[in-house]
Amino acid sequence: MGKLFMEETEEQMERVIRVNLLGTMFLQKLVFQEMLEHSGHIVNVASLAGITPGSRMGSYAASKFAVRGFTQALQMELDLLDTDRVKMTCILPHVTKTGLFNNVQAKWPLFFPLLEPDWVADQILIATQEERDQVVLPKVCLPFFLPEHLMSLRVWRAYSKLMGSHLMNTFVKIRPE
Repeated sequence: MGKLFMEETEEQMERVIRVNLLGTMFLQKLVFQEMLEHSGHIVNVASLAGITPGSRMGSYAASKFAVRGFTQALQMELDLLDTDRVKMTCILPHVTKTGLFNNVQAKWPLFFPLLEPDWVADQILIATQEERDQVVLPKVCLPFFLPEHLMSLRVWRAYSKLMGSHLMNTFVKIRPE
């Protein structure tokens, strides 16, 4: 993460997919059947990068798009099974101050602020209590994603750049590969 696609090694790409997507899928595979028999609520944390990616986050964005799609697919399977015992929520937060995204700066911090982990955790609890299917954090970001469906992809990329999709250009990696 924080690298151009051509700079990422296959091992780095594979690790991102294994952790973000396969880790999510394998964990749910372990608990899903038992939850169907009893009850439960699964929360998958994707990212706003799972809605609209930026530069220097190809593998990360791909993994988060996949987590979002996986969550939606399981929600559809729950509908097919006609059960309300298992609930699912997909959380799509903006950059959260966890140490993973060091020195990243939002272009428009009023609209796309870097989020505090405690606030994100509180929003996840609220989302589960309200049985929300999907939550974008912060909610003020939602209107900025609507034009995607009204624009060509070329215009959307220019719009995304204007809105700050290149924020990973300020990323500084502090952990070894």
